[in-house]
Amino acid sequence: MRRSCTAIQVCRRAKRFVGPDGARSTVSLHSHSESSRETLTFVPELAARIPIVAQRTERAMAEYEKRYGSPLDLQAYYWRPPLTAAAVVASERRHIEERLDSAALVSLTDHDTLEGARKLRAAGHDCPLSVEWSAPFGETVFHLGVHAISPSRLEETEQVMAVYTAGQGGDVGEILDWLAEYPETFVVLNHPYWDMARLGQWRHDSELLTFLRIHRDRIHALELNGYRSWSENRRVLPLAEGFGLPVVGGGDRHGRSPNTIVNLTAATTLAEFASELRAGVPSYCVVFPEYSDPFAARLVRGASECLQSEPDANGCPRSWTERVFAEVNGTEVPLSQMWSGEPSWLAASIALTHVLGSRALQPLFSLASRRARTEFEADVRSEDVFAARRRLQTAFRSTAGVRDSFSGAMP
Repeated sequence: MRRSCTAIQVCRRAKRFVGPDGARSTVSLHSHSESSRETLTFVPELAARIPIVAQRTERAMAEYEKRYGSPLDLQAYYWRPPLTAAAVVASERRHIEERLDSAALVSLTDHDTLEGARKLRAAGHDCPLSVEWSAPFGETVFHLGVHAISPSRLEETEQVMAVYTAGQGGDVGEILDWLAEYPETFVVLNHPYWDMARLGQWRHDSELLTFLRIHRDRIHALELNGYRSWSENRRVLPLAEGFGLPVVGGGDRHGRSPNTIVNLTAATTLAEFASELRAGVPSYCVVFPEYSDPFAARLVRGASECLQSEPDANGCPRSWTERVFAEVNGTEVPLSQMWSGEPSWLAASIALTHVLGSRALQPLFSLASRRARTEFEADVRSEDVFAARRRLQTAFRSTAGVRDSFSGAMP
């Protein structure tokens, strides 16, 4: 498997991390805050991956249908992640500084909204205006991480994206060309192989290849996603090689746990990182050891985090039912106002999720995940990774030296 555009290094547990010479910062891409509006249609698929929960969820759904006379319509509800934008960014920075001893550049990308980034800027934080944009294409929808949007075009960008996402007009190629006029903006095709529209993998892959054949020059990188399995992620590497694109890590965090895949760079600002991607400088992904934990364990741990209560701005307990909503007459109404308590058909599944999400039961998941872990370890230890690392060290030293010469510092 060739990886001329990308190197991957695993940050090992209980070992001091040593990255390539010339790396100056770590870039964390693709995080979600409470400003994201998240669908609940993934719940059956998620539950099916979790031992014991799968059977309990089936019984709960059957109990709901028996009681109310119709199946539970998950499309009628949505949820929001537990952390504020400021908390997410602070968590990412702290994690990178503690684990990698590196300066952190964080780009928050809520789903189809820039509300979180707006709040950060209003509070005086210097943060990029970034978003995960849902872009319909053919029979499917791709998620594009659009990072560092021009502040002067913010309102117009939000409007153009919303119109296109709603299918009310616009051309994705023209929009991407317009966004790229701002030199600090870069676009990442997130989790390329995730069949979100449930077309079937063959049909999704066909749409993906068509999209890249048309828009390859408008995409600056493909993503290794921190919440997709390695069997899916590893397919991104030859795809990127075939289209001559770099690969960047994106964590896709929705809960309290920090991103498990980040990027080392010679850049000291996100604008410089954008210049690297646009210029074709090879990328360098760092994978934290938590990524290689059993996939089902990570999913259930994430679900457990999102179902926990946490204090609100006044320190009062805030239940997960205050983060799950339905729209009633155009108004967002939390489940806490619709229920007097957790219904019995749901309470047992939630309790079971918390139990299985505990650290004490994580070894149970390891028994069923040895093959996936072995595949991951074999891929990241291949000779191609180390060859790419040597090329990146040369590129980093060269890039850093050029930047220092402009500022008058010694390389």
